[in-house]
Amino acid sequence: MKTKHITINVMAPLLVGDPANLGSEPSKAEREAFRNQCRDAKARGIKAVSIDMWWGLIEPTEGNFDWTFYRPLFKIAIEEELMLQLLVSLHQCGGNVGDGKNFVPIPAWVFPKLAKLVPSGKPEAAMYVSEKGNACMEYVAAFATHLILDDYRRVFRAIRDEFADIAEHIQEVNFSLGPAGELRYSSYKDDDNSNWPNRGALQCYSELAIASFRAWVLEKYGSESEVSKAWGFATMEPEDVAPPADAWEFFKRKQHVKTVYGRDFLQWYHEALLKHGRMVMRAALEIFDAEDSPMKGIDLGAKVPGVHWRMGEWVDGKVVLSDRLAEIPAGLIRVDAEEWASNEKGRGYQSIVSLFKELNDAAEHTRVVLHFTCLEMPDGADGKLAMSLANSLVRWVGAEAKRQGVPIKGENALSFTLPVPQSWDLMRSALALPGSDGVYEGLTLLRIGDILGNDVCKTELQKIMDLIQPGGVDQPSQQAPPATKSADEAAAS
Repeated sequence: MKTKHITINVMAPLLVGDPANLGSEPSKAEREAFRNQCRDAKARGIKAVSIDMWWGLIEPTEGNFDWTFYRPLFKIAIEEELMLQLLVSLHQCGGNVGDGKNFVPIPAWVFPKLAKLVPSGKPEAAMYVSEKGNACMEYVAAFATHLILDDYRRVFRAIRDEFADIAEHIQEVNFSLGPAGELRYSSYKDDDNSNWPNRGALQCYSELAIASFRAWVLEKYGSESEVSKAWGFATMEPEDVAPPADAWEFFKRKQHVKTVYGRDFLQWYHEALLKHGRMVMRAALEIFDAEDSPMKGIDLGAKVPGVHWRMGEWVDGKVVLSDRLAEIPAGLIRVDAEEWASNEKGRGYQSIVSLFKELNDAAEHTRVVLHFTCLEMPDGADGKLAMSLANSLVRWVGAEAKRQGVPIKGENALSFTLPVPQSWDLMRSALALPGSDGVYEGLTLLRIGDILGNDVCKTELQKIMDLIQPGGVDQPSQQAPPATKSADEAAAS
């Protein structure tokens, strides 16, 4: 049986050495350790190493680029015969699970520049502002993408041109679309009780977000009087077209399901995230996929997170869905119970996968790969309270990508899950391996030190490599270990 060409990659550390002192002995030691890790990874069949190119390091002042941190790092990987998976990291390094003490903010000039472009003159206008009024500086908010897009284009062109000489060593260029590099809102971090496994906080209370919602509503209905009729308001003032004043009551009373206002609001919220992703990735295609681009034909990619809690549970062989109130504030799905229950509609992920289908249709020379996380996590992880359907979610998104013809690869969500063999069983079952019903054509493992420094991880990695031959050549069919629930069981619900 002939396998698909499956790539197994590893993530580099968030930082390799001290950016402020690369000549120090500790920095030299970190780089030498990275070289040894790359050599070991190559010997084990790893194809590429993914490296975050932090915006805050490469463009410290507007229009002036500095590659001194990255040129030597790329040279190490290339010398050790690994391909490069470049992560154009437009987000902040630090503050998320697994980041440790690493911290690189986005360039200091970004928010002051954007503040000059908004009516209030406040930098918070271009940030994600939560339902409790907290502003997030991890990433320029989706509602300000139109203001920052030319800056992104400048970054993309600079990377393309600077590294044209090593294009043959680049496997993929992946673009950050939100906090932690993921296409999502910063919903489960800053506010009290908003993080895992809770609902998450809405992130649309900035002036630009409110203006975006008002424009969307007026475009849909034509006038305030028509909005008033649709929403059942006796009277309508401009300030009434706004996010919920009390988000907890909004969800507690199920106004997001029961009212036209609530459904409209969350439809806009979801569409605004997709619009942002479309704008950034279209800009990337314009530059990297252009006829004269030295990187045309190299895969481009972006990451969608597996927000798998508050989803539901298995009861008597069938999935019983919960309120999905973690995915909704993250912007990943619409409020549509019919979609959630339908395998043919991607269990809620049809629209986000359709974005990648649209991007692939627009590309001339390259593919746009959807990267999905949490491949190592089982259904029911962390008990009944979490209401996790992680493995089912991985399979639903994979099936939807297959239906739409979108290339899809995966990642593990957390490094500390990998010393558990079941985590590897689940990742293998998602891959398009011989005898498996998996569809994912690649896996990027978080992180190189976690994999190569643990005996269980090395043993389990070898099991994957034993099922893959370079280039996807013919080899005997072998059955990959089963997942917690099979695809047929997932579909049966």
